[in-house]
Amino acid sequence: MIHAYSEIYLDDAMNTLAEVFSYTPDARQADVLFQRFVMSGIAYQFGRGNPRYLNMPSQALFYEIVGDSMPLIYPKGMGRSPQYWCGYVLAYYQWYTGLGFEKIGWRLPPSRIIDMYHPLHEADVQKFVDVANSIIFQKETNLARYRKNADMSQIQLSRYSEVSLRSIQLYEQRQLNINTAPANKLLRLSRVLGCSIEDLLEVEE
Repeated sequence: MIHAYSEIYLDDAMNTLAEVFSYTPDARQADVLFQRFVMSGIAYQFGRGNPRYLNMPSQALFYEIVGDSMPLIYPKGMGRSPQYWCGYVLAYYQWYTGLGFEKIGWRLPPSRIIDMYHPLHEADVQKFVDVANSIIFQKETNLARYRKNADMSQIQLSRYSEVSLRSIQLYEQRQLNINTAPANKLLRLSRVLGCSIEDLLEVEE
């Protein structure tokens, strides 16, 4: 497998990104940091192995990513937090697969990685790779397929159907089971997309 950059930079990348994410107090703020990371263009450079970012002191990198938009909060205690672990395995997974951070984050945002902390943080990092691959490369949902066929963004579908954007995102990421969604939500989505409710349901294998 061809990795994103030379392995000699990998330890620095993993430790740097781990420390950057450790400055966020919770999963929600970790997602905000990740969005800034991608939007700033730094994620692209980091993912290509640019030594300027891989070797940058973590506090300096944090502020380069977020500016004054969010505070740096030092982690409490001596142990490594779930947020630290998130940055650590995220850097490894990006290097190992060569996928862009943006593509990884669409299905596997930091908050979802943090949810995997127990019990994966005690396992070898390759176990995380296996779990992440099963999520990243899974077949897209029927909702996502019908939405794309309708040439509609998630925001547009949310507006037209009056189903929250967050719900649509969670259904498409399979973090919420659309098969158990309220009937009124399914009806509104199906009407906008021009399909039946049954078309949006997932066949559980």
